[in-house]
Amino acid sequence: MGVQINGDTGNISATKADYSGNVTIGGTLTYEDVTNIDSVGLITAREGIEVGARPGVAASISVDGNMIVSGVTTIGGNIKVGTGVTLSPDGDIFATGVCTATSFAGDGSALTGIGGTDFIHAEQVSVSGIVTATAFVPTNQVFSERNKLINGKMQICQRGTSGDLGTLGSSATNYLTDHWVLYVQNTSARFDVSQVTNETPDGFGHSLKIDCSTADTSLASTDEVQLFQKVEGFETQEFAKGTSGAKQYTLSFYVKVNKTGTYIVRLLGRDNTISHVAASYTVSDTNWNRYVITFPADTDSNRKDDANNTESLRVVWWLVAGSGVNSGTLQTTWSNSSDTGAATGQVNFADSTSNIFYITGCQLEVGPVATPFEHRKYTRDLHDCYRYYRRWKPGVDGINSAASPNSAFSASTILSGGGLDADDAGLDRQLIPPMNHKPDVETFSTLRLCVGDNMYDNGTTVQENYSDPSMLRLHIDNEGGMNNDTYFKRLVFKLDSGDFAVEAEI
Repeated sequence: MGVQINGDTGNISATKADYSGNVTIGGTLTYEDVTNIDSVGLITAREGIEVGARPGVAASISVDGNMIVSGVTTIGGNIKVGTGVTLSPDGDIFATGVCTATSFAGDGSALTGIGGTDFIHAEQVSVSGIVTATAFVPTNQVFSERNKLINGKMQICQRGTSGDLGTLGSSATNYLTDHWVLYVQNTSARFDVSQVTNETPDGFGHSLKIDCSTADTSLASTDEVQLFQKVEGFETQEFAKGTSGAKQYTLSFYVKVNKTGTYIVRLLGRDNTISHVAASYTVSDTNWNRYVITFPADTDSNRKDDANNTESLRVVWWLVAGSGVNSGTLQTTWSNSSDTGAATGQVNFADSTSNIFYITGCQLEVGPVATPFEHRKYTRDLHDCYRYYRRWKPGVDGINSAASPNSAFSASTILSGGGLDADDAGLDRQLIPPMNHKPDVETFSTLRLCVGDNMYDNGTTVQENYSDPSMLRLHIDNEGGMNNDTYFKRLVFKLDSGDFAVEAEI
């Protein structure tokens, strides 16, 4: 068949035509059933290019020049783009195959499905938003030390005997698992507190249990119960509080409680002008749940944190809040501290002796994203807790008393030094890590001075405390009976019931 020209429309119809010269077409050139298009210049598609749309058609586009697409392009196979090649879509390009390029530039916020083993070989991924991944493999980046809270999974409990911290209440500041405080003000409620291992979320070995043992169903305006931790100024500098570059605070934690309703958490700034911000979380069931709260940045220059070892920030979980703090509108932006709005909406956890509150996995980090909980080794958590509290007890951490195995010589040395006279000695012990400040002696019982296997079994007390953060140095009085010499002396436990503790809490 040759070339036919329709006289009415001016269209040319041909099954095959060969031209040795140029062809000029003023209208539309329509291709049907064309297998290949071989073009050395630009291909501009107004409506779309479909590659591999029909079954059995091998689909690929190899581009050595420019490809400009103004419509929708659907590609069922591969796009292979060489060096210096530009894809310039004014519309959308959908590829169900592989897109291979030496580089990609532009907004990648809508990219999906970029996982897989090959993706880890990319030299750099730069995004301006949040990256969520099932795994993260750092190279030079440090992905540890994110958590500003100490002992967040409640695994260190030096003050408890078998985890039991006793019945707490009245108006008092009660230390619980290491570096955690239960503050009780005025209320008649009482609480049995313990570290437990039989009630935890998956992936955790310990939680803190607060069991209401005496209820208070009619709260006075000043009744308060708070669980909190203090954070020293050395650890809060990354938040840049009080500067134009201040960062957000993200708090995450696991809670299980059978008293449902609204609970309040609060950040309390303690340096310069006292400041605060609060937020709520809703407990709607009695299961373990992870709660995530992001607090705003604080750019007020009057509220900058001091870079020192004193308290700069207090992180508070409210349990009981009288009308003095449970009033007005909840203060969800940073402001100078006031009672009004500090705990607005907080349920009364102490309204029944059936109420039990469990908490663990507490983490405070810089920025708007809650990362997975940072699990530290037990020894690392213990090291951090030693900065604020140290306790020595017979039978704990390999410490022996003179009663077991019935020998002063075999008893563990707690402090050592030299005699001063017939009833005094100066004894030292290096503190690793250094404590927050000069430690106070909290407890000192059944301790005795000895030389070799000879114990000076008189009343032994601390007469003077010459310690500093890195060295425990005590002047011990033995109420007489020692030789009047400067010989080497050791301080040991006489009985298995002894106790010696020093604290430097902020």
